Amino acid sequence: MIARLPDLAGEPILLYARPALAAHRGKLLSAHGEQGTPVHAACFIRNREIVLETALLRSPRMLALIIVHEIFHFVWTRLGNGSRERFSDLLASEWENGAAGELGESAALKKCLLGERGYKIENPRLWREYICESFCDTAAWLYAGVERHSSFTLPAKWRKRRKAWFAGVLVTPLEC
Repeated sequence: MIARLPDLAGEPILLYARPALAAHRGKLLSAHGEQGTPVHAACFIRNREIVLETALLRSPRMLALIIVHEIFHFVWTRLGNGSRERFSDLLASEWENGAAGELGESAALKKCLLGERGYKIENPRLWREYICESFCDTAAWLYAGVERHSSFTLPAKWRKRRKAWFAGVLVTPLEC
């Protein structure tokens, strides 16, 4: 998996594995029973940490997708406003042209929450969250080495456009 990633620059990112991860009221919980919403992983940008659900260690394909996704949250924060705006424009074009599907569970969930219309105007915070998750899921699709997955539902036409965007905009080494 690491060999497929583009060159990255920045301080080391620490990885931890914890059982039964859940998000609850802005906090990450581990092994707290039924409390919170189950999650595969979380990243803490300021601390340069990624926490993974231990069950992922038994699923190499899913582990690769999740690790790349989480690493690209660090890339996203250092990408720059111009590049983020251009990615937003790409997604807006997809939305306006009725592109269904996504390249990962995180983006698909956010896209679903945005609803049928008013995606940018009625909920700009959710739109920004969707853009970030879509960026990270697209990176995971491109770089994790997983060719097929049930969450890769975006049609080929739109996948090609995202791949071209990444190739044209992201200059390595990527700051993360």
